[in-house]
Amino acid sequence: MRSKDKKIENILLALLVGLLLGIGIFLLIGVNKNNFRYLISTRSVKILAMVLSGTCVAVSTLIFQTVTDSRILTPSVMGLDAMYGFLQTMTVFTLRRMIPSLTAPIPKFFITIGLMILVSLFLQQFFTGKSKGKLLYMILIGMVVGTFLDSLSSGLQMVMDPDEFLILQSSLFASYSRVNTTLLSISYAVAGAIFFWLRKDIRTLDVMSLGYSQSINLGLDYKKLLRKNLTIVGILVSISTALVGPVAFLGLLTVNISKELLKTYKHKYLIVGSIFMSILSLIIGQLIVEKIFNNSFAVGTIINFVGGMYLLWILLKERRVG
Repeated sequence: MRSKDKKIENILLALLVGLLLGIGIFLLIGVNKNNFRYLISTRSVKILAMVLSGTCVAVSTLIFQTVTDSRILTPSVMGLDAMYGFLQTMTVFTLRRMIPSLTAPIPKFFITIGLMILVSLFLQQFFTGKSKGKLLYMILIGMVVGTFLDSLSSGLQMVMDPDEFLILQSSLFASYSRVNTTLLSISYAVAGAIFFWLRKDIRTLDVMSLGYSQSINLGLDYKKLLRKNLTIVGILVSISTALVGPVAFLGLLTVNISKELLKTYKHKYLIVGSIFMSILSLIIGQLIVEKIFNNSFAVGTIINFVGGMYLLWILLKERRVG
């Protein structure tokens, strides 16, 4: 057992070295004495944003897959991405005209987080963890809510002023080029408090991964822990999405790759590996967007494309195994 843990630690160390190398390349590529101060300051903000959003997405996806016992699901099935798009549309279409003060970055940030958390809490009522039927019911409700909000957003965008629509489009996709430093500091504070709240329950996730019946037999208060973990998932996803925009497939991609690499049930390793993979993926994606495609589209486009292809590969693999 010790040798297996040592192997996992070596893999994590290799991922950390790769991550540090990626950060170094991202910060220093194209830097000279004339642009050093400007590039380092702007790129440092991007790195901090990628570290935060990558961490939030990785941890929330891993927890969600653990409590739902499915490696192909992400928190986006709860309709949080659709809620984000609807809120951005409503902000530009209505609040920007009627209550401009609410469209300032900080009020808009907290309104977005608050409403997204309310949606996740609402959907928790449809999942007690006792059966697969409850899980499917929660997913179905999330899909219905997401489809309804997408339809409302599309309807408002159809009658929106073209100039307003251009403003809206820039906020519907994940981007690390427009991060507000004040909101970044607030996000770090909130996320830090959430991770402090989570720290004592990391070992219990190992037990929860066994399922409802096994967890109860081993003495866990499963319902209480389930509510707590789903609340944490909702908050982390809300923070990341409100700060930089939705990256639906990032967690699916990086968490599953980490599971394949580490081949362990221990969440203390899976969390670290998923975080390293998530941040590294964002850095590579951002480098591709900036250096190859000259910022012609957002990094979320690349992540979602690769993640979508990986999801199809997982589904085909599972079908062959079945």
